[in-house]
Amino acid sequence: MRLNKTGLSLFLLPVIISGLLLLLPGSATEVNMQERLMPPSWNHPMGTDFLGRDVAKRVALGVFISLALSFMVVAITSLLGTALGSLSGMVGGVLDEVLMRAVDLLLAFPGFLLALTFVALLGGGFWNLILALSFSGWTSYCRLSRGIAIKLREEDFITSSLALGASYPWIFLHHTLPHVLPVIRVQATVSMAGVILAESSLSFLGLGLQPPTPSLGGMIDAGRGFLLQAPWLSLFPGLFLFFMIMGLLMMAEEKKPRDLFFVKPS
Repeated sequence: MRLNKTGLSLFLLPVIISGLLLLLPGSATEVNMQERLMPPSWNHPMGTDFLGRDVAKRVALGVFISLALSFMVVAITSLLGTALGSLSGMVGGVLDEVLMRAVDLLLAFPGFLLALTFVALLGGGFWNLILALSFSGWTSYCRLSRGIAIKLREEDFITSSLALGASYPWIFLHHTLPHVLPVIRVQATVSMAGVILAESSLSFLGLGLQPPTPSLGGMIDAGRGFLLQAPWLSLFPGLFLFFMIMGLLMMAEEKKPRDLFFVKPS
C-alpha cells in the first residue's frame, strides 16, 4: 500500500500538537473556578472550560486516549477476524458455514447500535468501550480474509503444501497471511477512523468515557451550552477529531490500484 502523504500529515498534525501540549505545565483535571471560561491566551492556548480546566491539556489527553482505544480495538478485531476468516476459507465445510452464518447475524445489526446497547447495559468506561466496539468489528476482517483464502486454496502451491503434509497454521503463516496483509492494512486504517468516531459519538451521548476522563466527544457535548459564550470549548476538540479521522481515511486511499490477491509465494 502506497501511503498517502497528505493523509499522514493530517493525522500526525493533531497528534504532534497534542504531544507538545502535554509537555506544558498544569493538569487536565484540576478545577479552578476563578479561571472558568477564559478565552485562549498564552497561559491557556485553548482557553478554559466551565470548571476552569485547561482545554488544551484536556484535548491533548483526549486525543491519546482515543488513539490508545482505537489501537486496542483494531488489534483485537483484526487478529481475531483474520485468523477465523482465513481458517474458514481454507478449510470450508461445516466450519465455514457455521462461521459465516454467525457473521451474517452480526452484520444484520448496525455496529454502532450494538455498541450502544453494550455500553447502555454494561456502563461506560475504557474497557467496556473496547469490548463493545470489538464485539462486531471483527466481521469485516473475517469476510475479507475468507474471500482471499477461498481464492488461494485452489492454487497449486496450496494444494502442493497440503499434499506434502503442511498444517493449516503453517499455510496461513507462509502463504495466506502475505496475501491478506495488504487488504487488512487498508481495512485497519479505515477501522481506526470508525472506532475513534464511534467512541466520540458514545461519549457525546454520555455513554462513553466518563468524567473526569477527557474525551473529544464528551468535550464537544459539554461545550454545546456555551457555543455563544465560549465557542472554543467545542471548536478545538472538534477540529482535532476532524483532522484525525480525515487523515486516517485519506491514508486508506491508494494512489494507484495494485494487485492485492496474488503474490508469489516465497
